[in-house]
Amino acid sequence: MLPALSPGALYADLNTASPRVKREVADAVEGVGVAFADVALLSAVRGVRTPALASGSGAARFAELFGPLGMPVEVVEGGAGAAAARKLVRSVFMKGLAAALVESLRAAEAAGCGDWLREDLARLLDEPLLERLVSGSSRHAVRRIVEMDAAAELLEELGVEPRVARAARGWLEQLAAEESRLAV
Repeated sequence: MLPALSPGALYADLNTASPRVKREVADAVEGVGVAFADVALLSAVRGVRTPALASGSGAARFAELFGPLGMPVEVVEGGAGAAAARKLVRSVFMKGLAAALVESLRAAEAAGCGDWLREDLARLLDEPLLERLVSGSSRHAVRRIVEMDAAAELLEELGVEPRVARAARGWLEQLAAEESRLAV
C-alpha cells in the first residue's frame, strides 16, 4: 500500500478498528508524507450521507472534501484513534442494547408474550429503532463481532472491565451461527 501513496495524499481509514490499530496505520502512512484520517461511521451506511467522526492529521481535509458532498463529518481532537475510540465506546451501548433487546424478545416468545413485549418496547424505543436493533444484529453479526473485539480491547486499555462488550459479542456469535445455518 505505501508505495502507491504519493506525498501530500490523504489516506482515510473508514474501517472499524481499535485506536491502537488506527495509530499504527497513521504512523505508517504519515511516515511517507501522507495525511491520515481516522473516520468512524456512526450509523447504518447510507452512502455519502452517513454521519461520521474524523480525527488525525487529515481529518479537517477529509471533512472539507466530503462535507460538500453531503457527509456530516465532525472533526474531533486527539489524533488518530480518537474517532475510533468515540465510535467504540458508543458501540458498547448500542450493541449491548441490541443484545438485551434480542434476549428479552426471545424470553418473551418462550413465555408466550412475545407480541406484547415487542409492542411495548416499540412504544418505548420507536418501531424503526427496535427493528434496526433486532434485524441489524442478525444481518451484521459477523462484522459486529470484530467491532466488539475492538471495543473490548479499548475498554481494557482504559482500565474498564468490558462486561457488556463481551456479552454483546457472545450474542452476536450466536446470531452469526444462526444466520449461517439459515443460509445453508
